[in-house]
Amino acid sequence: MFKEILFGISSVKGPEFIKEFTTDNKQLEDLKELSSKVKNNDKKKYIDKDIAILKYGIDGEKNTDYELKNSFIPMLILHDIRLESEDYVAQMDYILITKYFIMILETKKLSGDISINESGEFVRSFKSKYGKVYKREGIYSPVTQNERHIRILKKILKDNNVCKNIPIYSGVVMANSKSIINKNRAPKDIKEQIVKYDQLSKFIKDKIDYEKKKNNGIIIDKKMYSIAEYLKINNKEASFDYFKKYSLTEEDFKEDYNNECLIEKEIEEDIEELKEIDNKITNSIIDEKDSNETFNNEDIDNIRKKLKKFRLDISKINGIPPYYVFNDATLEEILEKMPKCNEDLIKVRGFGKVKVEKYGENIIEIVNN
Repeated sequence: MFKEILFGISSVKGPEFIKEFTTDNKQLEDLKELSSKVKNNDKKKYIDKDIAILKYGIDGEKNTDYELKNSFIPMLILHDIRLESEDYVAQMDYILITKYFIMILETKKLSGDISINESGEFVRSFKSKYGKVYKREGIYSPVTQNERHIRILKKILKDNNVCKNIPIYSGVVMANSKSIINKNRAPKDIKEQIVKYDQLSKFIKDKIDYEKKKNNGIIIDKKMYSIAEYLKINNKEASFDYFKKYSLTEEDFKEDYNNECLIEKEIEEDIEELKEIDNKITNSIIDEKDSNETFNNEDIDNIRKKLKKFRLDISKINGIPPYYVFNDATLEEILEKMPKCNEDLIKVRGFGKVKVEKYGENIIEIVNN
């Protein structure tokens, strides 16, 4: 420290990892173990999808890690830091502590091409092998996400007297080598935060050179290490309630779960077949249509909207696609038959005993009110 004060000689000579990047990820291992135990194929698909997304993200952070290790920039680096403050949580991919500032890196390995418009909105485009765009979708802004991390980190460091006046900057690292990033129309403040991973070293060096010109002084080694140690000590590992997230029950772990579902489906199909035969004989279809003449088009449209809202609400609560609750064909059959009780609803194609028990009461109420 005295050498640094007297002669400006720092002990931080290059990139030094205080908390290393590792491909060993507890969440990933937990999900793999969970996937191996869950026998419900539908819920297993959601778990496996999250495993794939998590692997993809880790691969992106690995690209960033390589660039940081080979940057030759004097700085302290912490990977995967999660801090809590009151009701706020910040999960940060990388925190860099240089002689002039702190920087939070948010790593994104996004598939598709990314463009940012004048409003700072991120739009992802997918192209066919012939170069034709077949899908566009908006995505949550990683810049907004990282700026929130900065606000939380500033508050934590200030409230705990770690540091108050050290500038904290944002860097959003696009870690997919195949993605094309178009930020020509992006606002200047957003444009300056986004960098392709292979340009990360230059991005950090340019920011250091910019801060040097301000002559605002440097952060001494002791302070750099004290900040890094505080962050490492106060890192809080995330805990996940997978049973809640995937709506898991004891039934989902039974070896014969899918066989039971298959039997139930076959029974439902047999019932449907018998119903169709019975309908042909008794002309009950005509009777059902006649019973719906009391509903005008406006009534039916209102019921359709309410059923769609109910379907969307249930899908959000359970984290499943809306069509898992019931698809559009089933919805139209409900509107055609206007069931007045669960016994009527079970006659609708796509509704077995399980779904009627789950959703029957609500659907009957929507239809009849």
